[in-house]
Amino acid sequence: MERANLDFVDDVKRLGAPDLTACYSCGNCSAVCPLSEGELSFPRKMIRYSLLGLESRILSSPEPWLCYYCGECSKTCPREADPGGLMMALRRFAIRRYSIGRVADAFYTAFASGIAWIVLTAIAIAAIFFFYNPGMDRAKVDFLSFVSLENIHVAGIAIVVFIMAAFLANIWIMYRAMRRGPHGAAFSISNLKSSSMRTLREVALQERFGECEDLRYRRWAHLAVSGGFMGMFLATCIIAAVDFKWIPLPRWVSLAIGSASGAATLLGLGYYLFTRFGRRGEYAKRSHHTDWVFLILLVLSVASGFVMVAFRFLNMPMAAYGSFAFHLVFVFNLLMSVPFTKFAHVVYRPVALWLAGVK
Repeated sequence: MERANLDFVDDVKRLGAPDLTACYSCGNCSAVCPLSEGELSFPRKMIRYSLLGLESRILSSPEPWLCYYCGECSKTCPREADPGGLMMALRRFAIRRYSIGRVADAFYTAFASGIAWIVLTAIAIAAIFFFYNPGMDRAKVDFLSFVSLENIHVAGIAIVVFIMAAFLANIWIMYRAMRRGPHGAAFSISNLKSSSMRTLREVALQERFGECEDLRYRRWAHLAVSGGFMGMFLATCIIAAVDFKWIPLPRWVSLAIGSASGAATLLGLGYYLFTRFGRRGEYAKRSHHTDWVFLILLVLSVASGFVMVAFRFLNMPMAAYGSFAFHLVFVFNLLMSVPFTKFAHVVYRPVALWLAGVK
């Protein structure tokens, strides 16, 4: 017999679904949703599970990750229950529950998240003070005279290993939860193979955005942010390979790729900030604090990178080193929180699409 979580409604309300209990189960939300089809029907099913406190059923369902929050369901809800907002809140809830050791809990309440960001920032600043070279070149900009190449790459490898290990553990928790759900029996090797290419296509092209009304610009903004971030990661890998003399490329190749990718990312982020500040569109009318932290950290990480490069070309050593230190702090905060914050969508959504075998 399944046990109900009597505090579930209150938990979800705190995560961004305060109008949940206004629903009277008319089914309009599922009827108007262009992505709700067949067994993968939402958001009405998710609302009923939430009101009944069926936490395990929600965690075993891929549906929260299949919603792109076009807001059509919330716009047409006769009770203004904001079903789209609930789907967002359920994703936040799932991120908390899927995280190993429930580490993600530290990022989803105002007080705890404040402490978490202070701790991460303090660790980053302490590491910079420990590893920086006080005898840095003050005549011309040389970032490697500020922090040695070896220290940069050791720290980078350690962070990547941490992110990969955390995600592997989190995905295993997610898989075990979904295995117990109604789609668990379909997780055969043949089914997963057949859905692999569809999932990769969706990750690359974000085509499901196109099935929702008025999401054309959001689709391109999302592609700009996700593709831009991948491009910056590629640029980082290239410069690491060049530094270790694994590939014979000039350093400007990495700079060009990173700059173009960073510009694309800032363009996409600009769209999201514009819509959220102006509350344009259903999805932007109500924002959880984690949405803002994610956007701000991304903007600061990318913008500080451009600032330090600008100071480098202007040959302003101390300004360049100072902006480099700020850049490292922002990037450290962003990357160390990837498996536990909104950034985790980049992994959880493709995994859910893959396991659900979305066509």
